[in-house]
This record gives sequence, structure tokens and C-alpha cells, in this order.
Amino acid sequence: MRPLIFGNGRILICEDEKGIIRDIYSPYVGLENHGNSIRVGICDLDSLYCTWLENWKVRQRYKSVFEENFCERFLEISGSAPFPEEKGERKISRKGADTCQEVVSNIGESVFENPDIGVRVTVWEAVHPSTNIFYRAFEIKNISDSPRNLRLFSNQNYRILETKIGETAVIDKQALIHYKRDRYFLHGSEPEFDQYAVGTAEWKGMEGTWKDMENDAHLSGNPVAHGSVDSTLGWTLPELKPGESCRVYFWIVLGKKYCNVLKIHKRVKAAGKSTLFHHNFNFWNSFTERVSVLPEFSRMTQLPERVVHCFYRSLLAVVAHMDISGSVIASCDSDIKQFGADLYTYCWPRDAAWICLALDRARYHYLSRETFEFFSKILTNKGNFLHKYTPAGDFGSTWHPVPMIQIDETGLPLYALYHNWKIARNVWTTGRYSRSLLLPAANYLAKALDEKTGLPTSSFDLWEERKGVHTYSACTVYAGLQGASELARSLGDYDNADVWEEAASRVKQAVRDKLYDDRLKRFVRSLDDPTLDSSVFAVWYFGILPPDDPKVVRTMEAIERELTRPSGGIARYQHDSYYGYMNSWIICTLWLSQWHSAVGNPDRALELINWCAAHAHPTGLMSEQIDDKGRSLSVLPLAWSHSAFVLAVLEYLQALGKEEGPACSYQEK
Repeated sequence: MRPLIFGNGRILICEDEKGIIRDIYSPYVGLENHGNSIRVGICDLDSLYCTWLENWKVRQRYKSVFEENFCERFLEISGSAPFPEEKGERKISRKGADTCQEVVSNIGESVFENPDIGVRVTVWEAVHPSTNIFYRAFEIKNISDSPRNLRLFSNQNYRILETKIGETAVIDKQALIHYKRDRYFLHGSEPEFDQYAVGTAEWKGMEGTWKDMENDAHLSGNPVAHGSVDSTLGWTLPELKPGESCRVYFWIVLGKKYCNVLKIHKRVKAAGKSTLFHHNFNFWNSFTERVSVLPEFSRMTQLPERVVHCFYRSLLAVVAHMDISGSVIASCDSDIKQFGADLYTYCWPRDAAWICLALDRARYHYLSRETFEFFSKILTNKGNFLHKYTPAGDFGSTWHPVPMIQIDETGLPLYALYHNWKIARNVWTTGRYSRSLLLPAANYLAKALDEKTGLPTSSFDLWEERKGVHTYSACTVYAGLQGASELARSLGDYDNADVWEEAASRVKQAVRDKLYDDRLKRFVRSLDDPTLDSSVFAVWYFGILPPDDPKVVRTMEAIERELTRPSGGIARYQHDSYYGYMNSWIICTLWLSQWHSAVGNPDRALELINWCAAHAHPTGLMSEQIDDKGRSLSVLPLAWSHSAFVLAVLEYLQALGKEEGPACSYQEK
């Protein structure tokens, strides 16, 4: 799990459930994971007892879910008075402290407590929104009844360029630098570290410099090492009487040149302790304020508090998985590699399209446009998308035989382009991608229809498990073609509009005629497979039939009846065995919620939304699956889960508005 993630579109840093930094992605979000472990320890200098924080009791949160007043805590961790006078500090007015309560931030807080030594360590951390700096503030507090003489340690063990070979770690004055080729990681602190060691790690029995700390709470002072290396820094703290605390500020600057990271390091030292937190808070608070323009915003007060928190966290989680190139990775959680030889750090066009739908629905159109730019660059010459791509746009690994096609991954991005236009009405975006994306993709889909059935030709399903003619895939092809027709008309291209509309009509009728089973009284997974699959929600969601059509109602009722799990969530399909037997999936649970919203059952819709929020991590991040005991499985976070949550909440609020009627009316004279 990665319950805390910090990114800015250029870097993404992920922390596991024990407080260890595991993933450091740069220069793309999701590509080149230089992480391995950055962990923190404390030594009692009187007893020489040393312990790692990962073994302590920990509570992890983002600031938005704390009971304490955020701004007061912010001023506290800045190490400044309420009106700071330090050079370079940005002042926070008392008015600001009164008005920024209950906001969502990207500042993490992890509280570690060890009653055996009577110490509590609180870690605040954030990434600068525009500069590649990861910043941490440690507060070490004596919670015992006697004085404590302590030393704080931080151990850095990278895999730069994803290997331990050929790295250098070196102390340069009061900075520590790990580098390989053009990848630099500079570490600085305030106060400056007074202990250090760099050496060999994970090579011929050498475990690392952290052994120095464990042995006698003292580091060797070795200034340079190369090959398979690690480093440890130490800070000797002032004596802490009972109840007293002190702070250490620590930062990592990432870059491609030594002179550049050194320049940023000097700026951090000169700026003052609270500046980075201040910038991070203001930036992401401004980002989420855009939601206030939504017509649904006035009804958000009717949502349970944890649903509101998860909604805003979902927006931030989705954006954290986006690279400035427009790529959107499925998940930053690299733990998945323990169960295979690959990761979720690829851009699936399907997942990215769903994220575009959510962002557009929340009025973040400019972010979707960046993804359409990415789509236009990775589309094949034939006009289709392949299985998945790296954040740099290269074709990713695959288990599909040639031609490696999941046709919904071409239909859904095309529909997302239409959805963007329908909400934003920006013909400039449509025109920009008319020849690079709209025309080739729509023509590909139109030619991919079987002449006899009217359905798309056989391809892999959205679950990437079986080949066939699938209901979900056919619905996305219809949505893509129908959307393409509307886009073409908006551009005056009536000939193509007519061709694509006719093709869309064929698919629509074929889904109605051939993928509904009169005997089972529901839609089936595919032409030759009658399995009940939650993905057939696509029949109503993409407009093949209205949500209250009897065929749709019977299908969705069957999903709710037969796929509801003991924990209360919805499984993908009958006898699913991925990560266990018929686990609940966040996205499938939210699909059912969306249907209840669409047919006027807001109470049940909210119940399902609330279930998802209740099964999120306390930080608000959501996994892919939940087992029958309510535990998160597979990756955490999953960007698709968060995009589905955004859509489900907004559609619920919209349904609530329809039920309540207009906010005001005028009497006719």
C-alpha cells in the first residue's frame, strides 16, 4: 500500500503504511522508480538503544482529516510566530488562520509513537507544486517522565535508474548527494547534520551504513562510496526535558545536473522553514476551489463528512498520477511487483479516458486536454490504441497475442474527447485533435464492425482476461462513434458525421438484439458468454438504453442481487478469482451507485458511495479491491477507483437536485 503520495506532475513520491519512502518517480510520473527505502530511526544516547520508526505505532493522514485546526498547526510546524519575521518567510494573516479550516491539502502527517522509550515523532511532508523538492519536517517530543538525549537518523537506500549498480554517494560540505549519470538527489537539512556515513549496501554481505547506527548510535564519517551504496545522516538533538520537543527540517532536491540541484538547495535554505508548506497548501487549496463553480457544489453539505474528504482526495489522487506529458498511470504502488514481474505504472488508454471523464465532469478541462495530446501521439497508424503505454509514450509490456487489441481502449478515449467538448464546448480542442485523433480512431472503429452481427470484431475484454465480442466493449465503441459523429458535425464535417452515426446505430441495435438474453432476463458479458458481469452497466451509461428501461433494470437488479459481497461491495463477475474469490471492486460498487442515482434512488446510491469511503485508507486513498473482511487488496491507490468516485458523487448530487427541484422559482404574473 501507498497511503501517502506526493507529486507535482514531474515527480511522484510514495510512502508505505510503515512510513518508509518506497517509490521516487522522476523525470516521469510512473517511469524510472529510483526508490527503494528512505527510513528514519531514533537512538537513545544514554542507553544506546536504537530503533526504526517503521516498528513504532503509526497514524498517517493528510491534513484535511485532522481534528486540529490546520492553520494553527501549520504555524506551529513552521517554527515561527504567527506573524513570522524571518527573511524570505511569507506571512500568514490571522484572518487566513480563521478561514482555512476543513480544507484539503497535500501535506502529509505521520505520527509515530514509542512508549518504550517515551518518544513521539511527528513527520510533516510535501512536494513543492512546481519545483522538484521533497520536504520533511520532524518534530521529536519527549513524552516520558525523564530527560532524553536522542539522535535522529535518516537512511537513504536508492535504486537510481532502477538498479544498485554504478551509483555514487558523496558528502559535499553540508549536503549529501546520490547520483548516477544525469540523475541527482541532493539532501540538505536545518539544523545541519552532525553525523554521516556513506558506504556499500546490498553487496557481498554488506548491509549498509545503517548498521553503524544500530551498533553504537554513531556514524563512521566516511564521505564517499560508489557502486551499490547507501547513506545515513544523523542529528544530535538537544536534551529534551519531559514534554519538550525540537524540530529537524530535511529536504531532497531532484534534478539532472549537480549545479541545478545545488542552486535549488541554496534557495530552500534561504527561504525559511515554512515556505514550501505554504506554497503547497495555497496551490492545492486553490486547485480544489474550482469545484465551487459546479452546480452540485451547493448540495455538498448534504454529504457525510468522510465522503466529502474522499471526494477531494480523489481529485488530488487522480492528478498525482498524471504526468505533465498527459500520461495517467493506473497506480503508483510498486508493491504489486511482488506478485508478478510487472507493475501498474503504465498508462492504459481505458483508465486514462475514465479519468478524463471525471476531470471534465469536475470542470478541470485543461488537464484532460493534456491527455488528449498524449493520446494523439501514441495512436497507431491504423487508428487504434494498443494494450498500454509507458509515461514516455512507448508501447508497454503485454500478455496479449498479436494484434494486442482491446477495442474499448479505442472507443472510450474517443468518447472522452466528445464528453470534453460537450461540457466545455471548446471547438478549438476538437479542431486541434480532429485529424490526429478523431478521424483515424473513428474510422478504425467503423471498419472494425462485423458485417453480419453489427458488433465489433473479437478483442480482449476490459478485464484483460478473455477474447470475445463483449457487451462493455460494444457499448464503448457505440459511444465513441456516436460522439465522433457529434464532433464532426460541430466542425462541419457532415460526410464523416453521417458515416459514423450510421455505424453507431448499427452497434446500438446489435447490442439490444444480440447481447440481451431473454431466458436470463438480463444482458450477458459477451456474445458467447452468459456470465453476469458488472461491466454491462455500460448499456445504460453510454446510452444504448435508458437507465429505467426494463431490460436495464432487470440487469442491474441481477448485479445487485448476485454480485453483492459479504462486506457490502460489488464483485466484478461471478466466480472471479483475481486476488481471491469474488472480491468487491470499488469501481463496480460505484457503477451500481451511479445507476441508482440515474433511476432516482439516491438513498441507495449514497449508501454505496459511503461504503467506498468507509473502506478507503484513513488518508482517503482507495484500493482496487476489498476482500470479504473489508481489507484492501491489490494496489492502493488506484486512479480508476478515484475517478469513479468523483463521477459517482457528482451524479448523486445531480440526482439529489432533480429530486429536490429547482432552488427557486418565479411566480407568473
